[in-house]
Amino acid sequence: MARVDPQVKALLAARLGELRASGRLSTAIVREAARGLGISERTVWGWVAARPDGLEVAPSAGYRLSEADLDAFADWRGNVAAVHRALHAGRPGGLSLRRLQHAFRVQLTPGQRAGMVEGAEGRRRFEVYLRWDPPERNAMWEADHVELPVLVLAPRAQRPGKPWATLFIDAYSRLIMGWAISMRPTSGVVLAALRAGIVVDPARGPFGGVPAVLRPDHGLEFTATALRRSCAALGIELVPAPTYTPHAKGKVERVNRTLVQLFLSGLPFFTGGPRGRDGSLHGPDTDPMTLGLFVERFAGWVAEYNTERIHSSLAVTPLARWSQDATPLRELAPQTLRWMLMADVERVVGRDGVHFEGVRFLAPELNGLVGERVQVRYSPHDLRQVELFRGDRWLATAYPQDTLSEEQRAAVLARRRADAVELGRRQRRTSRRARAQLAPATAPGQIEDATVVTAAAAREDRSHARRGHDHPDDAALRRLARTNLLDLKTDFAFWNPDLAVAAAAELDPAAATAAPPAATPALGEDSV
Repeated sequence: MARVDPQVKALLAARLGELRASGRLSTAIVREAARGLGISERTVWGWVAARPDGLEVAPSAGYRLSEADLDAFADWRGNVAAVHRALHAGRPGGLSLRRLQHAFRVQLTPGQRAGMVEGAEGRRRFEVYLRWDPPERNAMWEADHVELPVLVLAPRAQRPGKPWATLFIDAYSRLIMGWAISMRPTSGVVLAALRAGIVVDPARGPFGGVPAVLRPDHGLEFTATALRRSCAALGIELVPAPTYTPHAKGKVERVNRTLVQLFLSGLPFFTGGPRGRDGSLHGPDTDPMTLGLFVERFAGWVAEYNTERIHSSLAVTPLARWSQDATPLRELAPQTLRWMLMADVERVVGRDGVHFEGVRFLAPELNGLVGERVQVRYSPHDLRQVELFRGDRWLATAYPQDTLSEEQRAAVLARRRADAVELGRRQRRTSRRARAQLAPATAPGQIEDATVVTAAAAREDRSHARRGHDHPDDAALRRLARTNLLDLKTDFAFWNPDLAVAAAAELDPAAATAAPPAATPALGEDSV
């Protein structure tokens, strides 16, 4: 027998009741109604007889659940048999188990039953939500970080662990704008991922810009003061989703599920995979992949998701959806966002630059800073360049030595030559001050400096420095020093006659044949 909707049943019974009250109801009418609904004539006559006036159908004679039944249902976590044993079994004229089960199935919705058994989590599975899509790109970004169910081996770690992914999603196009992988999410990681999404990087794609609204969850890293200050500086409205409402940022939650289904589930050491009797994962007999290799594969999956995979709700790729909108982007130069990079790492400047992550970074501004400590700030998973800070002051943008262009190499050499020239200029100024000429002192008082450095003298200094020659004054000083040494030898010959000839030979070769000087009186003797 076909099931008849209660509303149809009430409408037919009311119509037949009216015909019966007017004396126009016949067997042919009842038979035709029964044939149209696929039920027996007897059932239709029973509906008519349920009310003498035929205007209303009597309510079902089924059992109505009481408050005690509902409380027991919640106490026993949805076990209807336990409710029956506690309240109805063994009583005279008691309710059967089948009728009680039917009452719970009919009088409670699936959401009510799940809520009473599982709580709010069960109730949410049966709730309906309003769908909202931003009208344009960069109107709203959704943010979230999630622990990924896969084991990787971080550098210098003894045991594998689960990495965390921080994602920023454009709600209009579903593009993954910025992302970061870390072993522990921090506010620095969040800022680095946000910066990566804002900067328009041609190597990644023609998307980026500053969003109008940012909607994260209430994680500690997203509610930190650093993110609030950054959003205030960039003019971004920070609107966290209400607590315990994951549907309020459902697009990034859906990306998290897609990430697990299409990427992580196919990797070795996926923690959601099959396990042995001892609880160990079934997988290759090797160590888990390193964090660096995992990041490389994750970057490839993000590029495929953004540019190649057709989104189920958009019917196009996220990049195609982004390109369909012509809303202008509010772009910012990368150098204006240096302060949003990941928390710095301290390094010492070496003769070949700054060593970081096995790469040697060099910049012209590092010349003269060998041995000094600098702070290295970098974007996660991007070592094409790093930002160097000295204290709170930005110093330079450094690039790997192996990737330096000819212009960058020339800039390093030019800076080194410029520093050498500047040092030489200062040394010459110091030398001129050392050759200061003093005015003759004819009476007690302050000694006056009479040195005058003319333009011609300065040009002469520079000319001698370029040719590598000595300054004339320096040469004169050296000649005077040699003469004094010879005088010292002559004076010494005064006390030692044997050296007189040698000293005279140095001064005048012709004097070597002259007669030796007279004997010198011994010390302590009177002289004439």
